[in-house]
Amino acid sequence: MTTAQELGQHIGKHATLTLPSSPFRFRVEIIDARKRYGNLDYKVKPVAGVGETWHQSHLVILDNEQSA
Repeated sequence: MTTAQELGQHIGKHATLTLPSSPFRFRVEIIDARKRYGNLDYKVKPVAGVGETWHQSHLVILDNEQSA
């Protein structure tokens, strides 16, 4: 079982959002997290721009997880 503390550990961090079948990558900030049907989702907003949306965690690459 995932605790609220575990879900919240990445909120406020920056990441890169990759979208399937698109060459674009977007800098985002994680603003929320949830477990949905056993999958971890992050709600993100762009670092520059407007809007927010939910994405599965495998599409959101945290800054400290990116290869050098």
